[in-house]
Amino acid sequence: MARMHTILDKEFPLEALPADAPESACGLLGFWSDHARADALPTRDDFNAQHLAPWIEDLSIYDYHPDIDDYQLMLEGENLVALTGEVWRGAFARELDSHFSTNLHAAMSVARTTEHPKLDMLRILDADWHRWVRLVLPVLRKNKGEKDVFQVFLAVFQMP
Repeated sequence: MARMHTILDKEFPLEALPADAPESACGLLGFWSDHARADALPTRDDFNAQHLAPWIEDLSIYDYHPDIDDYQLMLEGENLVALTGEVWRGAFARELDSHFSTNLHAAMSVARTTEHPKLDMLRILDADWHRWVRLVLPVLRKNKGEKDVFQVFLAVFQMP
């Protein structure tokens, strides 16, 4: 019997980062954990360009739009542009899911609703299959005098 291929063939949920995860992935997850509070998410004051300098080329930032229940790509790290070979700034997670047959919207929704990081192992094909670890990190952008904006920081790091 032929085996059906699904999104799960390319994305595997993780409970924790693997022992051989890149130091940069461990460092970013540790940074998020250091700034998370029992009653609140890390904020954009914590997640600013200066603090994120070690990971800035590996990060993408998405704004959540509750009116359409989707996440819009606002900033795309250079390494993620190189990985896809395309600039997706302004696109929504569901568009990316449709184009790449991924489960990004669902991963971001898990991070948003649980207010905890969502970790996944990805298998990505370029000239060959490679393993990558994806971190989806919920963050809150506080807007003085306006409604706060929920953001998701996404980072992808190649496994050794």
